[in-house]
Amino acid sequence: MVPRESADESGVARIDGGLDPRIVVAGCGGAGCNVVSQVYEKDLAGVETVAVNTDAGSLERARADVRILLAQGVAVDGDPVLAEYAAEACRDLLKSATTADIVFIVCGLGGGTGTGAGPVLADAAREAGAHAVGIAILPFTAEGRQDAVEQGLARLKEACDSVVILDNNNLHKLGADLGLVQGFDFVNRVVVTIVEGVLEHLSATAITGLFEEVEAVAREMVGEPAMPIEVATPVIEAASDFAPVAFDASGFIGLR
Repeated sequence: MVPRESADESGVARIDGGLDPRIVVAGCGGAGCNVVSQVYEKDLAGVETVAVNTDAGSLERARADVRILLAQGVAVDGDPVLAEYAAEACRDLLKSATTADIVFIVCGLGGGTGTGAGPVLADAAREAGAHAVGIAILPFTAEGRQDAVEQGLARLKEACDSVVILDNNNLHKLGADLGLVQGFDFVNRVVVTIVEGVLEHLSATAITGLFEEVEAVAREMVGEPAMPIEVATPVIEAASDFAPVAFDASGFIGLR
C-alpha cells in the first residue's frame, strides 16, 4: 500500500520511470455499475474495473473484473445511511479492490447506494494510496431527490481529490427527440470518453498536473461564465454541453 501523502508522487514516478500507472474504474450503485460495464466491454489496456452494489440482482448483471456485494442479506431500500454503514463494514475489501495510482469512482446521486456508499468507496481508495476522481451523475430535478443529492455530493467532494459532475438536467440540450434510454447511454459514453482521454494523456503529463488541465477544459466546455466552477477541491462542472473531452501529446484538452 502506498502512503496517502506520497500517492501522487508515486504515480508520477511510475509515469516518469516508464511504468504503466495502475488505474481502476469503480462504479457504485446502479448508474455507476452501468458505466463500469461499458468500460469493461471497451477492454482498455491497463484499466481494471470494480462494480459495487447493494442489489445482488443488479450486481450479477454488471460486467466487471471485480464485483462486490454490500449489505448481503439486508434490504437497503434506497436508504443512503444503510448503504454507508454497509460500505464502512467492507472498507478493507474496498481498499484492497481500489489499490491503484488513479481510481475513478462513478456513482449516481440521489438514490441509496451511490449516495451513501460512493463517498466511502472514494475515501477507501485514497486510504489505499490512489488519486481519487469522483464522477457524480445527478438525477433530474423532477425526481425530487435534491436534498439527498446535495448531501451526497458534499460528502463526495470531501472524499475525492477532484470531482466531475454530470447533470441529467442538461440532456434536453441534445434535442427534444432524445429518449430517456438514449440519454442515459450518452451520459455513460461521456464518462467512458473522459477515462479514455486521461489514459491517452498520462504519457505526456504527471498526475499532479492533470486535473488542473481537466478543470481548464471544463471551463471551455461550459462556455458561460454564469456556470459556477469550483476549483478549491477542484470540482469540475463538466457536462453543461455534454461534449466529450480529448487529450493530445502536447497536453491540450479540447472537444472531440
